[in-house]
Amino acid sequence: MKCIRTVLAVARWHVTAMPALVAAILLAVASPAPADRIITKTGETFTGAIVEDTAEKVVLKTLSGTVTIARDQVKSIEKSDEPAKAPSAAQAPPQVAVVQVDPAKAAQALKDAKSALVAGEWAKAAGLLEGLMLLDERSLSPNDRLGATGALVTCYLQIKDAQGAAKSLLRRAALTNDPADKKRLVAAADVLKLSGATEIGGKTLSRFEEVLAAAMPYRAQECLKEANDMAVKATRLNDAAQLDKAAATALKRLAEADVFVPGFSAAHRMEPLAAIFNNVLNAVRRAVESCDKDRQELTQTSLSMPATVPAARDFNNRVKPYLARREGAEAALKNLQPFAQKNNAAELYTSNEKEITDLLHKLDDLQYYPKGTVFPSMGYYGGPYGGSYGSSYVVPRRLIKLARIG
Repeated sequence: MKCIRTVLAVARWHVTAMPALVAAILLAVASPAPADRIITKTGETFTGAIVEDTAEKVVLKTLSGTVTIARDQVKSIEKSDEPAKAPSAAQAPPQVAVVQVDPAKAAQALKDAKSALVAGEWAKAAGLLEGLMLLDERSLSPNDRLGATGALVTCYLQIKDAQGAAKSLLRRAALTNDPADKKRLVAAADVLKLSGATEIGGKTLSRFEEVLAAAMPYRAQECLKEANDMAVKATRLNDAAQLDKAAATALKRLAEADVFVPGFSAAHRMEPLAAIFNNVLNAVRRAVESCDKDRQELTQTSLSMPATVPAARDFNNRVKPYLARREGAEAALKNLQPFAQKNNAAELYTSNEKEITDLLHKLDDLQYYPKGTVFPSMGYYGGPYGGSYGSSYVVPRRLIKLARIG
């Protein structure tokens, strides 16, 4: 409820202190340049120039880039009366001249700001509001100061000044003591600062409330992306403790999205868990492929290896990483079922169970030299196999292990 009260505080300020401003913010929006408008079935609106319209998709070029919308997601399309033009790079916003407000005349300045807002004179209104914000608490009440920040955001959005809007959002954040409210406002400011445009996801923003409505889902998605990236980049997942740590870290990052969109982490928790699961599977697939190739080379080396200490040591230097890779891959696979159960994600294991079983069988096979390999005697040093001088024989299966030296 605190978040909702903060987001709507500007509306209360309009109603209690500046009733005429409500109409200004909601109705006196500057007319946009002719453009096509697409409304999706989820209620999102995108404006720009349609550059492609097919049975499968609609492609819209906006100031923030090209947006592709699947045709089955389109609710309606409103085309401008004039030929649509692709948006050009945004021009520099009008300069806001800060008005030096006499504290004794704060009420008149507030009245003038109202009039400017109603007239759609956004730069003028911003200048007056900026001046009022410089006054101390005796001249401008906390309530009016809070409302002024919301109105300033709207003014800067109207004149296409993303940095000014971001700055006003940060001012508003400084006025609240609620951590969640502060985090939401700072996040919205960060989105505007990074984008450098008064649009988020192709949606043109014209009012304070629209920034929060667009920035919160956007920021939540960023948290999800960061959690998934952590999961994909996690290492040493053949160790059960490291596997659990990777999951905890990714889910903790995802949980931060709940301050922006309540319940978001619960709805998306399977995604980073699946990313970790697939991270392990991908690593095991690579290990199996590598071991399969290396086993052929180890087999050829062992068949031709002379019975000398240096040769045996060289052989061991090749075998050690092979054995470690195979054993690590096997351990990683065996960790997956407990991992899925611990994180209430049993479907991750069941949906991949056949491949996991096949990979385990393959790793078991990779403990041995290929069937039918004919091994010669390794001579004086015994090598990895033993046997009499000059003899050769076929064994059904022989483990790949370090050569005995001496």
